[in-house]
Amino acid sequence: MWVVYRKGARSIIGITADGGIDPDKETAIKEIVGGTVAPGSISEYEAIQVTDREKISQYLEAFPGRLAVAGTTKQPKLVIREPEVFSLYITTDATDKHPIDGIPTIPADGSSSVLITIQKVDERAKPQTGKKDNDQLYLRANHGIIRDAAGKEAISSTTLDKGEARIRLFSETVRRVATLQIMANNPDIQDCMLRIEFV
Repeated sequence: MWVVYRKGARSIIGITADGGIDPDKETAIKEIVGGTVAPGSISEYEAIQVTDREKISQYLEAFPGRLAVAGTTKQPKLVIREPEVFSLYITTDATDKHPIDGIPTIPADGSSSVLITIQKVDERAKPQTGKKDNDQLYLRANHGIIRDAAGKEAISSTTLDKGEARIRLFSETVRRVATLQIMANNPDIQDCMLRIEFV
């Protein structure tokens, strides 16, 4: 497999198909560059061949967002960079959803609750489950009461445990839509919101 990149910016523009016999470098570059808009001169491009099956698998998984060219001009090498931006993927155990917009619904009885699972993911929506994924999250709801997963203690923040946290939102006795804001202490994690209707 060939990874083709632009020399000056060191930006990867494409990879050749994996499987069978690799073409020679010049053919690989022409094949990839030919499919781009305003490609310029072929001399502006270079390619790195990868033959190790394990590395090919890793690079294919990382391409295009996390695969980069490092090293010197004479000895370039491919590296998988760490994700730079993360987001929070939210799921709930609510069995009922509004038929129009699909937001979770729970009874407006002041005692019903919904379990909310928060998962830290990278730019490719891959769950982050390492020990360092222990970011602090701040919670705010305009209606209802936020409690821990057991439903015992009212909370305004929680900490991810290997990239995951669980909380509960308890309803009020008034029928309305509550908005839960989840804000991260880490600037690399995008804030998010979840709406839940008390019906």
